[in-house]
Amino acid sequence: MDQHDFDFFPKLCEPSAWRGEDLQKSEDLWTYHLTRADVQELENAASEFLLSGKPLGQISSKDFVLNRLTKTLEDIQKQLRDGIGFRLISGLPTSNYSAEFAATIFCGIGSYIGRARSQNAAGHLLGHVRDTGADVKSTNVRVYQTNARQSFHTDSTDVVGLLCLREAKVGGDSMLASSMTALKEIVNHRPELVEALFEPVAYDRRGEVAEGQKPFLTIPVYNWYQGFLSCIYHRTYINSAQRYEAAPKLTERQSEALNELDRILNDPLIHLKMRLKPGDMQFVYNHCMLHDRTEFEDWEDTKKKRHLLRLWLSLPEDRPLPPVYAQRYGDLTIGRRGGIITEKTVLQAPIFD
Repeated sequence: MDQHDFDFFPKLCEPSAWRGEDLQKSEDLWTYHLTRADVQELENAASEFLLSGKPLGQISSKDFVLNRLTKTLEDIQKQLRDGIGFRLISGLPTSNYSAEFAATIFCGIGSYIGRARSQNAAGHLLGHVRDTGADVKSTNVRVYQTNARQSFHTDSTDVVGLLCLREAKVGGDSMLASSMTALKEIVNHRPELVEALFEPVAYDRRGEVAEGQKPFLTIPVYNWYQGFLSCIYHRTYINSAQRYEAAPKLTERQSEALNELDRILNDPLIHLKMRLKPGDMQFVYNHCMLHDRTEFEDWEDTKKKRHLLRLWLSLPEDRPLPPVYAQRYGDLTIGRRGGIITEKTVLQAPIFD
């Protein structure tokens, strides 16, 4: 069996199938540096929005008015969807801003890229990524709430965005990898494992379970649907889902395939590592990218501790997703899919978590 036996193989040769060793040398391909005029326009838009008195959770491009930056953000949206799958925006002087002002700019920019989605059962449209002291070994804790190494994964949305407010004392670096490149490596070198990656595996919902749902969902890591190849992955949650008696158990071949996928993703030649500095905004397209974060040591001073804001965004004019994704995304309608919704969810955008 070789690459010609797989209908999806041409997708593994598109711009999203990059190698970290190549992009590490070409930062201009994935970074947009805000100009002084850009920053002024963002600050003006944020000031006007805050004067309106509207809740941040209701922000949209109609009431966060941009002119010169509009085309740039449209290009970034296209790059996420059809290009290399991620983009960094740098140069926002967040040290000059209050938490509310920084969050308003971030959510305003996000409104030009997609529609904000809830990131947890509490309905938070604006998330806070920081070490809360939670026990990483707890099966109901999400790893971003700790200082532990995460693992390469996707989130329950089309695009995840991060704004760095403060960086860690040591570590906490961002890592990105192309799920298309990872599969291409397996096709070329371990083709006998490919089929296992298209078989359903169980993922732990980590306690965020809507009424009538099981505490786990069952979706293949890779999905070929209507001419699109999409990846959905979180090895930590796959492993913890094995605790449920009703969850399908991993076969020996599936475990071998997942181990090979992890090995490839952790290869420094495959993934791209970057350190987000205060004012950096990173946007990542989940369907063909995976993201991760290294372990970190934080500052003792609570005012200096690592803190990032996070957005989950649903893109307009995006690819169709297979019906099985409804277990994780809920409504699969393009432009309003994804997020975590339960019967008690009330949408909100908290400035402070």
